[in-house]
Formats: sequence, structure tokens, C-alpha cells
Amino acid sequence: DRGTSRCELVHGRRGNLARESRVRDAELLVAAEVVEIEGREVSVLLNLCTAVEEDWLRELFPHAFRVEKVAFYDASSRRVAGEERTVFRDLIIRTRRTEKLPPEQAAALLAAEVATGRLVLTHWNNALEQWIIRLNRLVKWMPELQLPALAPGDRELLLQQALLGASSYREIKDRPIAHAIKSWLSTPQQELVERFTPEHVHLPNGRKFKVQYDESAAPTVAIRIQDLYGVDKPLTIAAGQIPLIIQVLAPNHRPIQVTADLKNFWANSYPEIKQQLQRRYPKHEWR
Repeated sequence: DRGTSRCELVHGRRGNLARESRVRDAELLVAAEVVEIEGREVSVLLNLCTAVEEDWLRELFPHAFRVEKVAFYDASSRRVAGEERTVFRDLIIRTRRTEKLPPEQAAALLAAEVATGRLVLTHWNNALEQWIIRLNRLVKWMPELQLPALAPGDRELLLQQALLGASSYREIKDRPIAHAIKSWLSTPQQELVERFTPEHVHLPNGRKFKVQYDESAAPTVAIRIQDLYGVDKPLTIAAGQIPLIIQVLAPNHRPIQVTADLKNFWANSYPEIKQQLQRRYPKHEWR
């Protein structure tokens, strides 16, 4: 840096060129004396410096040179950029931007930004998150099915595959990704997820309600009290092994009771609830 005389050295070090040095305009130099001066912090002073040319280094140390192609995420433009670096040992002596990026590197960098939440995908939605939770819970509830759990690292690898060929947020924002994520399972395995951890539960009266799955808590379903008339058996999933927690809703769709035992609810809780709600909602059916 000609303004500050700071220099980058091999081995990842930095130093300041001596003020009286006559090679301040040189791109490359050799320092015969490196002095560490201790104060509030250690400063490195470069003395007895001699300017050198890249061609000289190439002649003397031909195997110390290499060219690296590096991809990195540029947050300002929200795209992956490429850089070609000429490196002497571990010292970068020249860089230039390049548009030729290894597609795997670009996809990995974009996937990492999505995983941290800095980039949001339109189709990475609640339904897809719920599918992943349904799979992972089913793995624990029914190990006999021998389904593979989907860990965070696996999610990122699948996402990388879905983002191959893209190098910018604009290209991936609306890209469909559900198929790529669900490809973790075979078609028969996906059918097991739908069968044993369904997205909706069906009542005997023919109505269906969405099940909300949680990574650690019991699955729940919210149902209006009138829709539960005639239902006194537990609502279950996973071949009857897992009872659903039912949020019983008043006519205004606010929870008034949480239960997994409908028979006990109708016998003990409902009479008092009915008295309270019947006065507030006289036009609704009350049995």
C-alpha cells in the first residue's frame, strides 16, 4: 500500500516499509531485516529492502508459483464472484476477476447463505419445513420403517444440488426445490411419510384439518368444537402409536381447551364450556 507503506509478507505476516526506504514504488521486494518493535501492540518494520521482479522469482523458484481459482459470495451484489489468484508460496501477488466459476463452488456458497437465513427462497416454505420435521419424527416413532433422518448438513447438500448452475440470488429466489429435498427418500419411502405422518387428519364426519408437527413436542391439530361433535375417540397418527394434541376452538377460533382425550373432554370439561359459550354464541349449534 503506497499510501501507508504496509506490506504483505509470506507466512501470512504483515509489516511496514521503513520510512527512508527507496523501494516504496516496488510491487515486490525482499526485506533483509525484519524487526519487531513492541509497544501497545507489536509492529513489524521492514529494513534493507530490495526491489525484485516477478520474472526473477519465477526463474529461481518456478515450483513456488501456482494459480488458484477461488469463488466467494459478494453480499453487496448478492451473487457469487470468481477470482483468479497468482500465488507465490502463500503470498497473493496478483488477482483478477473471472466469470468462469466451478458450478459446485457457486452452489455451495449460495446454499450456505440460504442456510444462515441471509438469502430467503420463495419455495423453502413452512410446508417443506414441516415435511422435514415429519420425516425426522417418523424415524424416531417407527424405526422399523428404516427411514433415513435428514440432518442439517444433509439439507445443505441437497440444496446445493438444487442450486447447481446458479451464481446469483436472482437465479435461485423462485427456484422450485421441494423435489430436490424430498429426493432424499425413494418414492415408496415418501409414501410412508404421507401415510404415517399425514399433512391432514380426517374426522369421521369427512372434514380434514391440518396437523402441526414440532421437532420436540407432540403434534397438534386445531379444530372448532362444533366440528368435533360425534368424535370421542383419540385422533392418532403413526399407525395409532402417536396421539394428536387437539386444540379445541371456540366459534371465534380461539383455543378453549387442549386435550388428547376426547372422551374425558366430553364427559368432564364440555358441560361447563358449553354453558359459558352458549350464552356468547347462541346462533351456533350446541349439543
